[in-house]
Amino acid sequence: MIPARPPILSVLALLFLGVAGCASMGGVTAVPSPDEIPGLESRIASDPEDLETGLRLAAAYRGAERYDEAAVLVDRLALVYEDDLGLLVMRGLIAEDIGDLGVARASYQQVLGANPGRELRTQLEQRLAVVRRAELRADVRGALAREAELAQTTPDPARVGVFPFVYEGSDPTWEPLAEALPQLLATDLGVTGRLTVVERLRVQALIDEMQLAEANRIETATAARSGRLLGSGHVVQGRLRIDDGQQVAVDAAVVEVLGPGAEGVDPVTAQDVLDRFFDLEKQLAFDLHAELGIQLTPAERERINERQTESIEALLAFGRGLRAANQGNFQQAQQSFQEAQELDPSFSMAAEEGLEVQVLASAPVTPPPDVANVTQQLAQQRAAVQQVQATNPIPSPSQVLTSASSSERSVVAEVTGQDRVGQATLLSLILRPPGNE
Repeated sequence: MIPARPPILSVLALLFLGVAGCASMGGVTAVPSPDEIPGLESRIASDPEDLETGLRLAAAYRGAERYDEAAVLVDRLALVYEDDLGLLVMRGLIAEDIGDLGVARASYQQVLGANPGRELRTQLEQRLAVVRRAELRADVRGALAREAELAQTTPDPARVGVFPFVYEGSDPTWEPLAEALPQLLATDLGVTGRLTVVERLRVQALIDEMQLAEANRIETATAARSGRLLGSGHVVQGRLRIDDGQQVAVDAAVVEVLGPGAEGVDPVTAQDVLDRFFDLEKQLAFDLHAELGIQLTPAERERINERQTESIEALLAFGRGLRAANQGNFQQAQQSFQEAQELDPSFSMAAEEGLEVQVLASAPVTPPPDVANVTQQLAQQRAAVQQVQATNPIPSPSQVLTSASSSERSVVAEVTGQDRVGQATLLSLILRPPGNE
């Protein structure tokens, strides 16, 4: 039910404030308490298509941990308001509540694909980062629960898991290289597209769930067990030693996970001076491909030879960031990745990892209550669009821009930029009558 029509420019101001992602909007109140549920139920019963009331009731159900009722309500409203962003956000929140992480991820991704306002985008990117890690942990727990079944299988030989190396040097200064070197190798193994490299977060989730100590991690039997749990026919593991800050020695191995109870081990070793660390990494990458049965073309060798960085200091900072992220210290990880970028601005891997931990550093473990308020803002946006489209005669973009107050024009400008043509274009889309898509 559409409320009494406010002045056209007030509606547009309301709409654009929501699109711009402002923190608050007229008419939006705090997330309703469970005590408000009976009144909200009465209102939705009298008008089953009242989207804003429906979203408030769903939020109240969530607060009372009545998740099934919230899900049923959202699904019913979605039949009327197909692909409504507010309903999609609420569906994702409810899915998170009950642990249906795949539905939560899909819902959030669909909203992000619709290019929402800044506030909502930030919140959903945070939720996605949390959900993604929770999904990986759930997958690993599921694999551990099915370990007896998986032990009787032969994993995909083209799927490779690369584990952090064990550092055996006496100087802890170089220890972060044991985290960073495997990441360089994992990137190089993925260059040809003929191998599927298990993502680092999944490998780390397995290490955490199995509570693998470093010494146990490099045992052949443990590597084979890990491979079956990850669905990886090959596991790369190894030791790294640096002596006197001068000599580097790497003892790596490709563990081949064969049929039940069977595995093979192919050693790969390399030594060089520390100044040639990046040459050593590339030689290891070529040797690993050979042990995995991949014959590289000249073009592939050239691509593998491309370097993420040539700064050992940047790589050390990168390794410190990986370790901090693995421990859940995202603030420290962010600082380390930023340091790596400052030392080498072209270090794209550090930039990518830095963006992810930046989101996680500010993400609450559970959705904040004000996310539910955003769903109500989106409902009001829908109502505003309907009111604008129902206005007869519909004003032209130039009329709106000319008649708008300076504050209203500033809101429009915030969304569309200062270009008047761009503003008019966006307004023309919003003011288009129903049926003229």
